[in-house]
Amino acid sequence: MITVKQADGSEVDVPRYEHFQKLMNAAMELLRTEAFEKLETSIKRNALRQLGFDPDTDTDKLDFFFSPFDTMAFYKSLDLRVREGQFTISATELGEGIQNALVLSILQAFEERRKQGAIFLIEEPEMFLHPQMQRSLYKTLREIGKTNQVIYTTHSAHFVTIPEYHEVLLVRKGDNGTNVCRSTLPTDQKRREKLIKELDPERNELFFAARLLLVEGDTEKLALPEYAKRLKLDLDREGATIVEVGGKRNLSEFAKIATTFNIPTGILYDEDSSDFKDKREEEKEFNKQLDAFAKADGSFRVWKLTKNYEEHLKKALGDQNYQMLCQKYPQVSKPTRARLIATEDGYPIPDPLEEVLFWLAKKEAHKI
Repeated sequence: MITVKQADGSEVDVPRYEHFQKLMNAAMELLRTEAFEKLETSIKRNALRQLGFDPDTDTDKLDFFFSPFDTMAFYKSLDLRVREGQFTISATELGEGIQNALVLSILQAFEERRKQGAIFLIEEPEMFLHPQMQRSLYKTLREIGKTNQVIYTTHSAHFVTIPEYHEVLLVRKGDNGTNVCRSTLPTDQKRREKLIKELDPERNELFFAARLLLVEGDTEKLALPEYAKRLKLDLDREGATIVEVGGKRNLSEFAKIATTFNIPTGILYDEDSSDFKDKREEEKEFNKQLDAFAKADGSFRVWKLTKNYEEHLKKALGDQNYQMLCQKYPQVSKPTRARLIATEDGYPIPDPLEEVLFWLAKKEAHKI
């Protein structure tokens, strides 16, 4: 017990811990400066928005505020508390989805205050966030990263981007332990602007590929997985990824990025592409550049289709069969028709697609 003097001059005995708690509450009120209040308000508004509430009209739905995490160690930490009605709980006891929403809200509040000089270490920021919120958090982290150091580990294609490949470190477990690989490919504004228009989470998936196949467009991207099914190859299980790069001219840039990260990569390209219409001599030189990516150890392979995919397919199937299949699937786009033709079991798989797919799946034909 401790004797405490009241406002009227009288004295009263109260439990020591109760008195200490009262003093701590009074200290908290003194510490609630205008900046502290603004911080709490910012976190609350952002958290309500992340949880699907309107921060202007739904302020009574949930309340977020800081309190001493441990009154005996006040200066060591604060606890973010959540109040709903008469019920109050520590954020550490909430579900991981709400916890992630709160983390995102705190980071957004940090960004709003333009703080700098901090180091953020985050493990798998994508956890329990749907794709839109993953993109939102990624943009927030990039803004914070302008004046702070942000380091995170991720398995999400939303948190690594091709234009910023120089910021990515790939961590792999190999025969001799854990290896860390960072690109040595020079980066400049011209290359970045060329790649930024190709920004796409599906293309960013190349960073996570055990093996990668680069193709020109949607036709190959849609057809090849159907041929893989016919060959009983599960590309996803093998960690293989097919990336269409948005045109033949982009194959070289994507190949350079993949090479510098030591990702086993293959290129499948058309000998005559519409990207080089009326520039065939230039295309021949470009084809030589693509062929030069091939390595003797098989870690980088290059395959060429005669003319283009449609002409190559027609030659493999025979003109009569090809025309019959085209009539079977009228009024669809060329990529969709190519996919549907690929599902036809009674027709051969054009060379070299079978070889391409076995390589991509790290299989040998006679073992299937």
